[in-house]
Amino acid sequence: MPPFSPKQRPNPPLLRLLFSALIGVIIGYLIFSGSESRSFLLKPSVKGTICLVIDDFGFAMNSDVEDFLKLNENITAAIIPGTPYAAQIGKYAHSIGVETIIHMPMESHEKDNTDYAFLLNEKLNAELVEERIRLAFEEVPTALGMNNHQGSKATESLQLMKDIARTLKKMDKFFLDSFTNPESRGYITMRRYGVPTQLRQVFLDHVESPHQIKTNLDSLATLSHEMDIAVGIGHVKPITLEVLKKEIPRLESEGYRFIRLSQAVR
Repeated sequence: MPPFSPKQRPNPPLLRLLFSALIGVIIGYLIFSGSESRSFLLKPSVKGTICLVIDDFGFAMNSDVEDFLKLNENITAAIIPGTPYAAQIGKYAHSIGVETIIHMPMESHEKDNTDYAFLLNEKLNAELVEERIRLAFEEVPTALGMNNHQGSKATESLQLMKDIARTLKKMDKFFLDSFTNPESRGYITMRRYGVPTQLRQVFLDHVESPHQIKTNLDSLATLSHEMDIAVGIGHVKPITLEVLKKEIPRLESEGYRFIRLSQAVR
């Protein structure tokens, strides 16, 4: 049999493997270069994900309120319905792209002399619960969800939490359990009724000290190493504002990511 000519000689197996591998790399790069996964490689790694909610908007409309709303695009503002500036703050926040929720007053074990127009308690039947929640959202129509203001007694009531869950489900709203009582039925009831929900891990400013607020914020950041999302709640207080002005940029520079509550609920 005559020998193979150069044109007829088959490619050695090693060359075929190398050629196939090269083609695979080229095709993979072309696909990968147009995908979001490639952009992920170009971003620094995220050290932790934090969600910050600021409670108690509605009693005033001043420079501190405006500074809170301009603090970070991913802060969520919780507005107490029935307060003098609730509707105004809701409109202003929406106009600058800040997410809002209803900070719904709920009955507490502790005495509170404030007269809340939309207070929820276990004595209300399902119809009245729904009526008050709907009226609250009518006042701040751009609000995407709700969390409880106080509520250490109300959130213990399984029936009340069921009535709230049914209403929020119908309205396609989410719920953050502020977790003012370890016996709260809020989070678990929302999960059972299919309402997107989250649970607060840290209160930032129950002790009004810059050092303590920073310490609590650092604790929240540490929790974010172990959790998908760590949720913290602060309040519309000048001292909280001053700490957050300094500490949010620091945490972001260290690799922490801040997200809105609507991105955090599951």
